[in-house]
Amino acid sequence: MQGESRPFVALLRRAIPAARFLEKLVHPRWRPPAGTTRRITGLVMLLLGVTMLSPIPLTGIAPALAITLISFADLERDGLLLGIACLAAFLLLETAFATVWGAF
Repeated sequence: MQGESRPFVALLRRAIPAARFLEKLVHPRWRPPAGTTRRITGLVMLLLGVTMLSPIPLTGIAPALAITLISFADLERDGLLLGIACLAAFLLLETAFATVWGAF
């Protein structure tokens, strides 16, 4: 049984310092208004999810990172990080839209 838990322990040893770093980085500041902001971020996350459906390998990594940043910002009510994450998301969506537009 102990041999099976070694990879999990190694993963935790790497994940805990990363989680501590994120806790220091992300904290409540510039509290966004709840109602409209949640709807807009939900729409942005939906559109990013749609862009992840592309069959081209490795194209879902950047949208997944943007979704992760938006999620962290929403959980911690961090308006500054939410703004940065939404800016990154809009740049990704613009690139995806331009790619689709160019294909047609």
